[in-house]
Amino acid sequence: MATIAQASTDKIDGTLPVSLKLGWGTGAFGVALLMNGISGLILLFTASILQIDPWLAGLVIFLAKLFDVVTDPIVGMWSDRLKSPRGRRRPFLLWGAVLSAASFALIFTAPQLGNQILTAFYIFMVLCLYAFAYTLYNIPYISMPAEMTDNYHERSSIHAYRMVFISLGSLIASAGVKVVLEYLGKTDPGSYAVVGVGCAVLILISMLIAYFTTASARFTEGAAASTKSNAAQMLDEINAVRSNKHFLRLIGVKFAQLMGVQTTAAAFAYFFVQSLGRDFNILATFGLTVSISTIIFAPLLVKFSKKVGKKNAYYFAGAINIIYALSWSFAVEGEPVWSIVLRGAVVGIAFSGNVVMAMSMLTDIINADAKRTGVRREGAFTALYSFVEKFTGAIGPLIVGFALSIAGFNNKLPFDVPQGGNVDTALLFSVSWLPAVFGLIAIWLLSGYKLTEEELQTAENTTSQGKA
Repeated sequence: MATIAQASTDKIDGTLPVSLKLGWGTGAFGVALLMNGISGLILLFTASILQIDPWLAGLVIFLAKLFDVVTDPIVGMWSDRLKSPRGRRRPFLLWGAVLSAASFALIFTAPQLGNQILTAFYIFMVLCLYAFAYTLYNIPYISMPAEMTDNYHERSSIHAYRMVFISLGSLIASAGVKVVLEYLGKTDPGSYAVVGVGCAVLILISMLIAYFTTASARFTEGAAASTKSNAAQMLDEINAVRSNKHFLRLIGVKFAQLMGVQTTAAAFAYFFVQSLGRDFNILATFGLTVSISTIIFAPLLVKFSKKVGKKNAYYFAGAINIIYALSWSFAVEGEPVWSIVLRGAVVGIAFSGNVVMAMSMLTDIINADAKRTGVRREGAFTALYSFVEKFTGAIGPLIVGFALSIAGFNNKLPFDVPQGGNVDTALLFSVSWLPAVFGLIAIWLLSGYKLTEEELQTAENTTSQGKA
């Protein structure tokens, strides 16, 4: 927990300098490359390149993610209470950058140990390192905007900058990586090692840029040490966060959305090659289109939300996402490139809205809680939010891995050899039907979200009157 105290100032109306928003947003490039590089390739890499049975590969990924049950709240509370002249959050960015880059390289340079159990254990250990590194960087990183400004719409703006860098990082993960793998040989383990080391360098550079460029950002100071034990303090923070009805509603929406996103991510490379009969170059074209679309539409959706409200903009993005997911049910082998590109453009709109609106709402919730209680809990809120993100990232590969095993997928064959039949059905279930169902659940949950700009303004006025 932390008391509200400014270490540096922004403009009187809460508007942040463009240089600060750009610098902070740069870190999202590394986060996106780290997360999407893993989620988009990890099941294919472990099951088809390292030749671990799909069900076991999915289980290992799932178990490694459960490691975050412990690390997320610890890092969140730690960053809330840290006292440092560099701010509570920034020191975590430094060490998180180093460990994130190292873990990415270690995953994709994994040795084949001659026994799938030993290989699976190695993958489990480096995935645990990845999970901890991601937590160490991302939770403090995502907590920073709530401290930087109190301006309602500026919180959407800073996340729009972040969205641009997420798009660029996703572009490298989904398009650049696939082009390199196609060129070097997408079934050759050495190709993945090259990708792993190359991406690790990019992750390190982008995350360090965010660390150095946010030195002038406004931050809040940690509260005085408590007489309670660490466990008791953690329980207090968790209870305070889970009693927040707005946060619980938003986290439910994100859980449903991300379940669809993660099952799609785990199966998508297989789906492109197995069901659509397309190579990684076409998959890269799709990824490029998505990235361009998100860069274009992120700022437009911020403007749209100012006119119709964040919740309605979120509805719009969620509805588009459902239409996109269902469209894959009509895809056929040899699907035309124009049709694939069109889907990429459409889902870019949904992706922009889902990320920008959700994160803007999260910072609204954090600030409303701080106004009401006088206590800053950015790390605690972000830890639970991040845990849901990563927990769905664990369930997605688990579902797809078991679905492929039940369908009779043969991982001893090169993964670009079509197996048809039940394998195609399992992949369609993963990239179309299940995401559409989760999308509907997300919209239903969103209908109960009630925090508005007027309510936030009332809380600010009440706080100001109390101080007066």
